[in-house]
Amino acid sequence: MADYSPTQIVDMILILGECHNNFAAASRLYAVRFPDRRHPSDMTIKTLTERAREGHLVRQRRHHDYEDNDVRTLTILAAVHLDPHISTRQIERETGIPQSTVSRILRYLNYHAYHITLTQALQPRHILARINFCQWALQTIQSDPYFFRYLLFSDEAKFYSDGQLNRHNCHYWSHENPYWFRAVDHQNRWSLMIWCGIVNGYLIGPYFFDQNVDRHSYLALIRDHLPGLLENVDLAMRQRMWLQQDGAAPYFARIVQDFLNNRYDGRWIGRGGPIQWPASSPNLTSPDFFLWGYVKNVVFAQRPTSREDMMERIRTACAAIPRETLLRTVDSFERRVRMCLQANGENFEQFIRG
Repeated sequence: MADYSPTQIVDMILILGECHNNFAAASRLYAVRFPDRRHPSDMTIKTLTERAREGHLVRQRRHHDYEDNDVRTLTILAAVHLDPHISTRQIERETGIPQSTVSRILRYLNYHAYHITLTQALQPRHILARINFCQWALQTIQSDPYFFRYLLFSDEAKFYSDGQLNRHNCHYWSHENPYWFRAVDHQNRWSLMIWCGIVNGYLIGPYFFDQNVDRHSYLALIRDHLPGLLENVDLAMRQRMWLQQDGAAPYFARIVQDFLNNRYDGRWIGRGGPIQWPASSPNLTSPDFFLWGYVKNVVFAQRPTSREDMMERIRTACAAIPRETLLRTVDSFERRVRMCLQANGENFEQFIRG
């Protein structure tokens, strides 16, 4: 866990009080209020708060004889200055200083290994569209703070049989190396195309396409199947609901636009719609920045054996997501809109977690 100054810890405690001891809400509010600081998780705030209540405002560090003129300190500082991407293991190979010592000295000097954030490539026209949309979104929120809870954020994703597992989350604890592996069969892979939506903390779907998504299959989804998928959403919500979709070609088809104009009467966001959705903006829609990554990690924890097996895993993973979690993704939309404007329409994901 990172070290935080007494001032930062006090700020966390004050914000926690504002949030009525809701650690997750405090984590979000702290990130909004102090965008230039390192952002603690809800568990970090909980740990620091408990430590402060026990009379330890900051963690006591073990004493090490590291001085500014220590040759090891100077050598390590020179290495990271010349190459900020260098690893502690590489420093050990090049200098002979043990990796554990390198790590301790870097922590002692308050250095942190920040990870790269992969973002969507943006063109100038995308940036202008993002600014225009975010300005409209903030104006709408000022008129109705809960407007975007009534917006059905939607998206589709393709799941391949060979999976896209986040190996960082996979562990095999053992006294000996078990040489754990998984064979990847790219030659005989198959895929599923699914659609999901999120509105007011409710997960709508998943819906599985029987074929490739084109204007006809997508129209069939929103015209014939979406009303059934929304059956657990109360009538008042459905009558007021807006629909958001991105700029994929099937969504831009004339027959789809005509249906949306007739069915939603101006209450939809997308390419060619009453409100234009900005291209290359997955960081603004909850299925993209949260849902697909989460579901794929669950589904591919073990390799699916068949299409039916994968479909069942997807349904199970979607059904297990608490409404509170989905509601947080909806409520984070305003924060993301503001961060996008602060970045002048550029990518901002790298600032979400310091």
